[in-house]
Amino acid sequence: MSPFVSRALAQAPIPPDAERLLARAAAGGDREAREELICSGLRNVALHALRLGHRGDDLDEAVANGIEGLIAAIDRFDPDRGTRLATYAWSWIARAMTPPPAAPHVEPEVRPTADSDLLDELPGDLATVVGLRFGLLCEDGCGLTIDEVASLLGLTRWQVRDREGRALSHLRERLANVGRRAPLEEPIPRSSIGRAFDC
Repeated sequence: MSPFVSRALAQAPIPPDAERLLARAAAGGDREAREELICSGLRNVALHALRLGHRGDDLDEAVANGIEGLIAAIDRFDPDRGTRLATYAWSWIARAMTPPPAAPHVEPEVRPTADSDLLDELPGDLATVVGLRFGLLCEDGCGLTIDEVASLLGLTRWQVRDREGRALSHLRERLANVGRRAPLEEPIPRSSIGRAFDC
């Protein structure tokens, strides 16, 4: 256990009347009263960290987080409501010590290979132009401008536009043919639906 946590555990709690007076003074802007409330609350922070099972470096980190919760509680504490600061601050300390829920693990999106299969059907220069323009051949997946493709391939802007247009026409036609070849589902006769549900 660190010396800081040992000293925090040795702190004596403030009597209720003195706590109320300090809390009113702190609410009025008295920095020394606020600091005294913080020092007296360190014992509760350390106790809460130990109660949650924190040990070693994890204990020090939990206490540091708990102190942030204690300070937030002191800044919002109303002594005229009849509760003790320790009672009010307990949930603030616990919330500060509780780590946020871990983000769910998400598998990276795998780009489908259908786009590369369609590109393979295009003549070489058309596939290269479309792949560069739409980011299919780029590491980052970002497409290049017409000027960038023209400069890279040693073509004019007009040649890049022409090749892109021909490639897109070919791809549209190819995709339309895929849709036409898809098997049509036969409708289910009403009589078989009734038999399935005993209607």
